Parts: sequence; structure tokens; C-alpha cells
Amino acid sequence: MRGLQPELGHFSRQVGFFYINVEIYSRLLAQNMFDLTKQIRLSTELQKKYQLARAVLHVVFVVSALFIAYRILFPIIPMDFSIANPSSNKNTLVFPRLGQAGEFPKKGLLPKGSSLFFNANPTGQFSSAVVNLTFDKNGQNLEGTTVKINKSYQAFFFPTGEPVGFKDGTLLTTENGAYYIVSNGLLRKFANTDIILQLGFPKSAFMLVSQDDLKYNKPGNDVADTLSYPENSLFAIGDNYYELKNGKLLPFISTQAFLSQYPQTAAIAKNSDFFAQYPASETSLGFADGTLGSAADSVYILSEGKSYPVASANSFNVMGLNWNDIIPLDQNELSIYDKQKQFTVDDPHPNGIIFKDQKTNELFIIKDGKKLPVPNETILKTYSKQRPIIASLDDSKLEASCTLKKKLFSDNNYACQTSLENLMAAVGNDYQINVAFPNGATITNLNATFSTPFNWESMRNSLSKIKTAIAER
Repeated sequence: MRGLQPELGHFSRQVGFFYINVEIYSRLLAQNMFDLTKQIRLSTELQKKYQLARAVLHVVFVVSALFIAYRILFPIIPMDFSIANPSSNKNTLVFPRLGQAGEFPKKGLLPKGSSLFFNANPTGQFSSAVVNLTFDKNGQNLEGTTVKINKSYQAFFFPTGEPVGFKDGTLLTTENGAYYIVSNGLLRKFANTDIILQLGFPKSAFMLVSQDDLKYNKPGNDVADTLSYPENSLFAIGDNYYELKNGKLLPFISTQAFLSQYPQTAAIAKNSDFFAQYPASETSLGFADGTLGSAADSVYILSEGKSYPVASANSFNVMGLNWNDIIPLDQNELSIYDKQKQFTVDDPHPNGIIFKDQKTNELFIIKDGKKLPVPNETILKTYSKQRPIIASLDDSKLEASCTLKKKLFSDNNYACQTSLENLMAAVGNDYQINVAFPNGATITNLNATFSTPFNWESMRNSLSKIKTAIAER
């Protein structure tokens, strides 16, 4: 996998620098270059001074080596964002916005009563953070302004939307003998079982659900016509699968793609004469949104006609994805997707990704900037066969906070420091930072610096990053 994270590159450079210095120092010792007494005769007094200087040099080297090792194993990670240059590659904080789901603050203007949100995604465990904000020189005194920090996944911070119902094309039945198809989001009941038989729907494909499960799809008109099929009906013609949309049959790019969304029994068998009634479309259908696929040396998240190459193994692991969910793709299957920029730890999960609360087992599906509750596992099965990413609603509500104070010798720079100890065990990689401005302000720069705790777990994490960075070169 390609595209190492910046902090991994930083680790690699530091490690290389450390080893080079050790090597140089070792060679100098081996060559006795620090011992000049073989060529030069010194007086007793000068000999003592020389030995002392030599000992000091040894101590300086050892202390320097230990300091470099400490900074490698327990890094301090500064992250920044320039409001004046929002597209700069140097920006390492992400997604500054007005309100949790708001827009970028144009020209840094923060209206009265607004809240500024932004996100930081340093990899590792951190014990404290310093938030530093720079404002317009003509701004008001902002001392005492509260900064709040929460931790989860960026997408799991999305606002909660309405619960989802069964997916389009799903065939359902209840214990009272009623049969339904989900069509354009609506629950359409078959007027009688004869219509099911005449249209050719296989009764074995109807999934048994409770009456209560049906409430998440709004009711639509009954299916009473035997001469036409409801929207989203599924068909098998020859070796190919199709879905009926807007009077045309859209082909699935492969059998594997069809099976990622529907059971094989859901498709009505037809012959090629059926194209006279419903012509084939040139638009192909792919895999269920949120599917993980691999091709060549890359792993992709497939979602709504787009493929997101995962930047690195570190990104894959940090973002909670599961290696066992990856399915192999051929180039034909991948060709129908528009390739996007690399998916990194700075990005929210794409549409179709499923989250599961580790305590309550609540399920959510990501869709257009919201996390939509999935009422139960039965409904979930109609959307995805991938394992959900484990998250925590309780953890996302944990909070670290501090109040801004004006920095010395500065009229427009404010900072505060807070402990992150209560967030260290929280599930997720994303720190969401929130600052409320009751009187408004104009901001120019954002900075957040994260410090790693001095413990064995941090050292193991750092060594693991170094190993990953070396392996991915």
C-alpha cells in the first residue's frame, strides 16, 4: 500500500539521523580519533583538562542520543491550519467550519454566537494538547473563551439522521402471509400471491421479518399489475444480473458485485427476449456502498460510483477497517468507479460505511454527512455484508476542555493546555475541537500540539510505526 502518513516519514528521518550519528561516533572511537595523546605529549595539567573535555564530549553525545530517541519514541506533534490559505498542503488540521456541519469561515469571520469546529488526526495516544489560536489584530479580548475537545471517528461525529428502512429491491414477507417489495424507498405490497407467481418472483427469496420492521419504509401503492414490474426488481438473464430502473435494465458489472448487495435467489430468471420489454442500459452497477476491494497493490473503498484508494496500512488500521472484508477485484470491476484522492486518517469514512456502538450495539450507516440509525441486523443485511466499524457514543461525549489566555507579548494570540488522559481510551482517531465565540471574532490561524505520554504503550506504538514505515518503503 502506498502513501505513507507524514508522521511516519518524520519517524523514518529521525531514526535514520540517529543511526547515522551512532555509526559516525562508533567509527571515530574505533579509529581513536578522539585520543590525540599518541601524537602529542601534553603536560599533566593539560592532560587532565583534555580527559575532562573528552568525558564531557561523551556525555553530550549520550544525552543527545537519548534526547533524539525520546523524541522518536514519544513525539510531540504540532498541527496547523492557515485560514488565508485553506488549500495549502502545509495545513495539517482539517475541516474548519462554523457549527458541527457548517461551512468554512470565509475570511475567518466568526459571527456573534457562532462556534468554530475543526479536527485533528494525529496517530497515537496523547496525554495533553495545547490549542493556539491567532486572531485579527483589531479583535476584542478573548481571554476566558472555552475550548472543548472530543475524540471518536470524524464520521461518527456527524449529526444523527432519520432511521433507514430496507434497501430498494428487497423482498419481504411477514407471518400473516403478506408479501412486499421495496421500490424507490417505498414498501409496496403484492395485491395477492397469484401476482407474485405470474410475475415470476421466487417465493424463497422473500425474507421473513416482523410487522414492526416494516414501519421504517413508507407504504406505497400495491403491486397489482402483471404486465409490468415494480421499480428495482432484479433479474438474471444468461450469466448476467440486472436491476430495473426508470424502464431500463441496469447490468451489474459482475456476479460478485450483485452478490455483495442481494442474494442470488432474489433475481427473476428471464431469457434475452425480455430486453424487448425493458432495454439494457449502458450504465453498470457495482458493489454495495462501503465495500472493501483490492486490485494490484492497492486497497479501495467503493462507494456510489467512486473508489477511494487507502493511503497506507496505517490508515487502514487506524480507521477501523477489517482486512478480512477485502474482496479481490479485476480491472473490469474497478473500471466503472471514478478514482478519488487517497483515503487517509484525515478523511471521514465514505457513504455506506457501517458503525456499531460497542456498548449498546446500535448500528449506523454513513450517508451524506449524517450517521443514519439502522434499526436492527435484519435491515443491516440488506445494505452491507461488511463488518461494522466499532465506535462508541459514550466515548464521543467525553470531553477535555481549557480556557484561552493571551500569550505574553502578543495582542492577538491566545492559547490553552488541557489533559487528554480521559480521552486516551476513547475509540477512534479523530480529535474534534470546538470553540464558542459569544461575541464573534476574526481568526487567521489554528494550531494544536499533541504530546505523547511517557509509558511502555507509547513506546510500542512508536516502534510499530517505525517498523511499518520501513516495511512500506
